[in-house]
Amino acid sequence: MPSLVRAELAFIPSFVEAMREGFSRDNLRTVSAGEIAQVEREPEWFVRQVNHPPRQVVLPDGTLGARVPSTELWYMDGETFLGSVGVRHELNDILASWGGHIGYAVRPSAQRKGHATAMLASGLDFVRANLPLDRVMLTVSLANEGSIKVIEKNGGVIEAEVDNPWIEGDRGRRYWIALR
Repeated sequence: MPSLVRAELAFIPSFVEAMREGFSRDNLRTVSAGEIAQVEREPEWFVRQVNHPPRQVVLPDGTLGARVPSTELWYMDGETFLGSVGVRHELNDILASWGGHIGYAVRPSAQRKGHATAMLASGLDFVRANLPLDRVMLTVSLANEGSIKVIEKNGGVIEAEVDNPWIEGDRGRRYWIALR
């Protein structure tokens, strides 16, 4: 049965396979051949980066910003990488507008099989067990009907429809999920 775990070297071959089929940990950017090659060339470095992220993050507009404390977990079925869940421990002004506490992505070959719903549920369990949050925020583009269903199945309540600050003309929903 799949579960959320920390990244490990043993999982890199399956992770690379997922990137080759179009998986990206960031739904605003695609992964380049150079990024895939770097993960293959320096798997130890990559696992360290996933488990201990740098203090700065490249924002969708290409600028640098301070990274909030976060945890990335991989959704694994044995040694098969199915997707990832990113949990932000707190929100800054940008994330309070768009982004929220939790993001998730499923590799293309594993989509439409219920994994996203299970991944988000497991991510919520992680937050309940490890962070002092009473609720979490998630945002989703109106065009992403699948993710809207995933969030709502996990108890998401719409707060508002908002503009995506990173994609011109894109609107989305801001959801809150109560944890306690």
